[in-house]
Amino acid sequence: MSEVLRIIFASAEVDGFSKSGGLADVARALPLHLKQLGHDVRIVTPFYRSIPESHQTETIIHELGVPLGNEEIWCAVRQTELTGSVDGKAVSLPVYLIEHEHYFFRRGYYDDGLHEYPDNASRFAFFSKSVLQLCLALEWIPDIFHANDWHTALLPFYLRQSQQALAEFTKSRSVLTIHNAGYQGNAPVIFRNSLEIAPEYFVAELFEDHGQLNLLKGGIHFADQVNTVSSGYAEEMRTPLGSHGLHQTYLNKGRNFCGILNGCDYDDWNPETDSHLPATYSAADLNGKKACKLELQKIFGLPELTDVPVIGMVSRLTGQKGFDYLLPAMQKILALKLQLVILGSGELWIANSFDELKQEYPQNLGWKNGYDNELAHLIEAGSDMFLMPSLYEPCGLNQMYSLCYGTLPIVRRVGGLKDTVIQFDEAQGPGNGFIFDEPDSSAVFMVVDLAVRTYYQQPQHFGKMINSAMQQRFTWKSAAEKYVDLYYKTLK
Repeated sequence: MSEVLRIIFASAEVDGFSKSGGLADVARALPLHLKQLGHDVRIVTPFYRSIPESHQTETIIHELGVPLGNEEIWCAVRQTELTGSVDGKAVSLPVYLIEHEHYFFRRGYYDDGLHEYPDNASRFAFFSKSVLQLCLALEWIPDIFHANDWHTALLPFYLRQSQQALAEFTKSRSVLTIHNAGYQGNAPVIFRNSLEIAPEYFVAELFEDHGQLNLLKGGIHFADQVNTVSSGYAEEMRTPLGSHGLHQTYLNKGRNFCGILNGCDYDDWNPETDSHLPATYSAADLNGKKACKLELQKIFGLPELTDVPVIGMVSRLTGQKGFDYLLPAMQKILALKLQLVILGSGELWIANSFDELKQEYPQNLGWKNGYDNELAHLIEAGSDMFLMPSLYEPCGLNQMYSLCYGTLPIVRRVGGLKDTVIQFDEAQGPGNGFIFDEPDSSAVFMVVDLAVRTYYQQPQHFGKMINSAMQQRFTWKSAAEKYVDLYYKTLK
């Protein structure tokens, strides 16, 4: 094994090319930091119709045959570069884009805006198999095939099958990172033959799940190493309550399953340099934060009062984020002496609820349906606290942003939130945020009430918490180093 590793990073999304969630952020940041550490890293992702035309791509393979099921599916492969800044240095690496008009030239990545594509299992099985064929065509065989989430969970399985017939892959190993265990790639059993899942693999220990295929479940079994994006989430995934039905599968991996906390992009999220803000600031001089607060109140049409605490939220509007128990508590929360600003999009019933609350509490609630990156930065900077009442949270990034911006997180004790936020002690005042445990309306209200009382009644302690929060750092360099250790462990 050479000191420099060859790593192929297979992902359904890569920020800058395609994005619907946190997977895309990781698929950009982690490979760049691995490259900066000296490894030969290459990304492979689908060539979606929506990929920006600004990416200059070159077709390097006009016809790549991908054997799958009883047929050979043909595609093309484009190549471009991913360029980014790591510790102030420009870093670039190759990106291969798998081009197949039927599978990837669609309105959305996984659905049409209303319904999931019924052939998603076939689409991403093809993509997973194409990664192996691409490496053979390039005559570039990785040490590590790094798969991500259910979309590429079949890659470890196909690698294991290929090793029985092809000497080229004998020394290659696979790592599967699970970014959200709630999405598992379930598919009807009729896809079994076309996905090359033989009858002996359609059993409860492998791909079978209540009479259906479960691509993630099978991929976990065949991957040499499996990890998720925080230690806290890894602990939860080993339990019936937190595993989304697969706790025994994770327990079966034993020491080959772990958590590695994602990093935060401090080049983009830094209150000292943030170009999206009306004023910048630091832990040593918070005056700019006051200016951000006034601008935030102005944009949302709220009274411009610097002495009233503002609690911010930037969130997908979905049950995972805790809205089922947050919304019933909203009237009690909005009766407190505070302002709440919310930016988000998602499920219609949640958006409609905020529309109604806005009419009832126009002086306390600011609400915008949608996503606006510049406004998201201002909410982080202009808020005094940031609310994340998640039902589950594999890693979470907004609490990391909030800490950096001196905006104290209010979070539920789950996943990556409990790995990054330190509980406030009402007597002593240490910590950097406020934590609650039970997923219910009473618990949410009580922790918000505690945070607001601390703001008003213990300003010195609140100030110490801000200073403590702004010293926290969760870097991608640290995360990348842990992934390299995992790769070396895989190859032993």
